[in-house]
Amino acid sequence: MAQQSASGSPPATGDKFFSAPHFRQADAAQALQWLRRYPFGVLITTGASGVRATSLPFVVENDDPADIRLLGHIALRNSHAADLPSVNEVLIVANGPSAYISPRWYAGPANVPTWNYVGLQLRGRIELLPAETDRRYVLERTVDEFERRAAAPWRLSDAPLDLVTRLLGGIVAFRIGPCRLECVEKLGQNKPGADAEGTMAGLREEGDEMSHAVARMMQRIFASPS
Repeated sequence: MAQQSASGSPPATGDKFFSAPHFRQADAAQALQWLRRYPFGVLITTGASGVRATSLPFVVENDDPADIRLLGHIALRNSHAADLPSVNEVLIVANGPSAYISPRWYAGPANVPTWNYVGLQLRGRIELLPAETDRRYVLERTVDEFERRAAAPWRLSDAPLDLVTRLLGGIVAFRIGPCRLECVEKLGQNKPGADAEGTMAGLREEGDEMSHAVARMMQRIFASPS
């Protein structure tokens, strides 16, 4: 298992998230924007009871590429929580929009189906935050993050005190980081020109809401100067 360096930086290990070089998003700031837009991911650990996974939202606490830190919490009654004290490094998997790509949409016949998608993987040490003040901090940061677009945001302090007290007693809060971040934006960069135009048209005509989102992302790529 990878160890954190003495400086506190993310482990300097090789790529673990497979991708072709032209699909990798090397800009950590840009990659973290995906996590902010699609914050619901999967926390994966290997501990005393084997491989465990829990789906939950993550909050970016610190977005410095050299010191990426995330906040999260799970229910105390979730059996995954019992493994966390003995876990060293964790893996987070989060995905943005994705869509099936049909070879019917390409200009030439020598093609096969594929899948366009945005995917992120983050690895880092997990630090449990058992103090009530820390658990409250995590909840407040979480609420504030997802209420920030509202004209009149709801605050944790708006809930009855006894309800918040019970809630705080029923969660396990944690910080993950520093994180090593890898991001793949597989959006047809290897299929420019008529193939890209046909793919975007097919996604718009035949696809669902997520397919339309992929088409919009492709449009931004192919509309940008090379």
